[in-house]
Amino acid sequence: MKITKITAQVKNPDRVNIFIDSKYAFSLTLNQLLETKIKIGTELDESECKKFEKLSADGKLRQRALEWMMLRPHSSKEVMDYFKKKDVDNEQAIQWLSDFQRLGYQDDMTFAKWWCEQRRRKNRSSKYIYQELRQKGVDSGIIRAILDDEPDGDASPLSELILKKKRQTKYQDKTKLTEYLLRQGYRYSDIVDALADKLA
Repeated sequence: MKITKITAQVKNPDRVNIFIDSKYAFSLTLNQLLETKIKIGTELDESECKKFEKLSADGKLRQRALEWMMLRPHSSKEVMDYFKKKDVDNEQAIQWLSDFQRLGYQDDMTFAKWWCEQRRRKNRSSKYIYQELRQKGVDSGIIRAILDDEPDGDASPLSELILKKKRQTKYQDKTKLTEYLLRQGYRYSDIVDALADKLA
């Protein structure tokens, strides 16, 4: 079996199509092509063909993972969970995650800051955010550093949440509103102060 043609893909210029005996066989990234050093005229046996087919599949999956990661920041645990769902070998998954981190595509600190910003917009408490980020596999030290770095902490989101909920008939009752805010992870002392401020 001989490689008879190598052509650039129209839709993805970073990949090339490899033809064996004039028939399409598999595709590789430009980096894979350079690493494997295969060229027109290279002879391959069946086992080598299968190796390149796997390399091709891995390259496509890695690209899809990268595109998925570009949609929004992700924690390292989320990325590993994604690989697990796609049946990526654990050693390969660890290598890819390491590559993504080295290239700046994945960073738990960046993810945690982004997550915190998103949740604060929904008036989530520090306790709530902390628990969510821990579930996402983020180190507690990173979470504390981000939450401690906030100038307002729970003050603004708590105040906004009170204003929002007080528009609802159900939460005109101070006790029910307090119970709701406690379930959202806000501290009782902060709730008392905030309510006193709003009712003043």
